[in-house]
Amino acid sequence: MLDEPRWARALPPSVARLLLRLDLASMASSVGIKVVMVIFNFALITLAARALDADGFGHYSILYSAASLLYIAAAGGQELFILRSWSEISANRDAARLKGALRFTGTTALIGTITVGSGFLLWAQSRVPTPEAFAALAYLVLAAWLQITIHLVRSELGVARGDGLNAVISGMVPILYLMICLSTGIDATITYLFLALALGNALSLAVQLWLAAQRIALQFPNLGQVRPISETKDWFLRSAKFWMSSTLEAVNQYIDVIVIAYLMDPATAGAYFVTVRLANLFAAAADAINLYTTRHLPGLLYRDDREALSRMLDNVAWLTLAFVFAGMVAIILGGYFVLMLINPAYAAYFPELLVLCIGTAALAAGRSSAITLMLAGHEGRYLRITAIFVPLRIVGLLFFGSAFGVMGAVAVSAVCFLAQSLVLRRSAAALVGFDPSVFRLLPQRLH
Repeated sequence: MLDEPRWARALPPSVARLLLRLDLASMASSVGIKVVMVIFNFALITLAARALDADGFGHYSILYSAASLLYIAAAGGQELFILRSWSEISANRDAARLKGALRFTGTTALIGTITVGSGFLLWAQSRVPTPEAFAALAYLVLAAWLQITIHLVRSELGVARGDGLNAVISGMVPILYLMICLSTGIDATITYLFLALALGNALSLAVQLWLAAQRIALQFPNLGQVRPISETKDWFLRSAKFWMSSTLEAVNQYIDVIVIAYLMDPATAGAYFVTVRLANLFAAAADAINLYTTRHLPGLLYRDDREALSRMLDNVAWLTLAFVFAGMVAIILGGYFVLMLINPAYAAYFPELLVLCIGTAALAAGRSSAITLMLAGHEGRYLRITAIFVPLRIVGLLFFGSAFGVMGAVAVSAVCFLAQSLVLRRSAAALVGFDPSVFRLLPQRLH
């Protein structure tokens, strides 16, 4: 090819063709933003583990896991509802239905945060002092609204202004607080740490709402004058499925720390929390590509552009595979030292980290299947699959965790994640007509 870049001529033809097909600018942006998010998450975990004592960090881990699980439930499935509705409505330029959908989302999120937040506060006050409970509640409520807004901003304005700005703004405040405590000798407290998390979320939410409002005003300048049209029954049923799916997914992600705390003690729960977060940080590299997928998949599906969709999914699969491989190598070579850096006592959990990473790698490899099912109108199938595996995993955590400790818990998680990924892949291929997972790279005879 005469017009191909010089760098492409220096590579083997097959590699050059692959790289030239990739939407490198967009994907590189997604990966770069995810790297920033990983760095901020790792810094927060490390600083919190060093600023708090073992029991304090354990209590923080339990409270953080519970609040993170419940803020997703409090969002009422609106993060996916508004993303899918925007894709449908903006394609038809239907300002009246958009206004109705926005009002529906706001009302649902308000009811969700009040209901879930009240239950969380009662539970938290029974376990920790009242100031800690209210600080964690503030984090929960703001995180729920932020979760919804980020999805819309990411879809319309890109990953950098959605997830990227949020990572920097919401992550900077608690990190600065912990750094000040460590550098000055001031004792860090769980209450002020959650208040710092809440303040970061509040600042980020203000920015995200402004960006979303600017985009909506640009796309629908007459939105204020139109009468809203609501399809409350259909939207409620759709949101209910999204809510159950996202809540079960959150349970899958955060329940194990709470189970370990119940079976053992806060200090062990803190160590397990670090192990899980590191395994998820490894998988985050592969999940970076899914930020790109979430942004582009709905539009391609609703335009029925099968050729572009297939090309995008091939690119996503190759890059996901590369990140999974690189992540496993990084964990094998450096995981022990990272655990030691956070807390020397946590280095003993390196074997558990390796086992858990096998499961999170499988989950990352099949993540596109879950996204495709939900955004293509098959959220009910995703819900049924998740509703089977989450209770199985919880029962396994209780049984094997009590019998074999942390290793038993991570082994159960790894097996469940692997099996769930395979089932999601098969369901997506059967219902949507194509395999969106990494397994699409296998030769056709092996499918």
